[in-house]
Amino acid sequence: MVFKIAVYVALSTFLFSSCDWFNPREAEKPWEQESEWQEPVNPSTVILNLVNAFENRNIVNYVSCLSATFVFYGDPADSQYVEPGIFNDWNMQVEKEVAVVIFNTFTNIELYFVDSLKDSTGTAATFYETYTLNLQSIDSTIIAKGLGVFQLTVDSTNLWSIVEWKDFRTDSSFIDWGIVKAKSR
Repeated sequence: MVFKIAVYVALSTFLFSSCDWFNPREAEKPWEQESEWQEPVNPSTVILNLVNAFENRNIVNYVSCLSATFVFYGDPADSQYVEPGIFNDWNMQVEKEVAVVIFNTFTNIELYFVDSLKDSTGTAATFYETYTLNLQSIDSTIIAKGLGVFQLTVDSTNLWSIVEWKDFRTDSSFIDWGIVKAKSR
């Protein structure tokens, strides 16, 4: 009898001391691909953040590179490859939706900016970025090449963001990023 009581006491002590049965546990954080992020205190940092966010498929950081008044313009020459009017009304919300589709479609994303030219004043900047975008899915690889023209401005908190993005094809052998986006819309 003493043995049974000792077992009950030991078991009760173990059960009630090892877990907090009556309080809810802390919720797990949702999974999100991490990417390097720097405070966008200059236009070059915004471009770096854009590359890191896109390669790492981090939608929060990607959208944080864009102004609330963001607009995207595809190359007019792409009209023969995409639906008519596909680039009309392309704002931050459309860009976010398209980026999510791209992030969910491709398992590996590599983005290279080369031959960058910059034109900057105190509150506005234009970056001309020649790019190569490699997108890999389980069954295909897509290579896009072109020129991205990024208009950036500084806001009232002295942080920079992209307000306008124009995309142009530079090599007729490859599609450009605008076509990738249009096909993902």
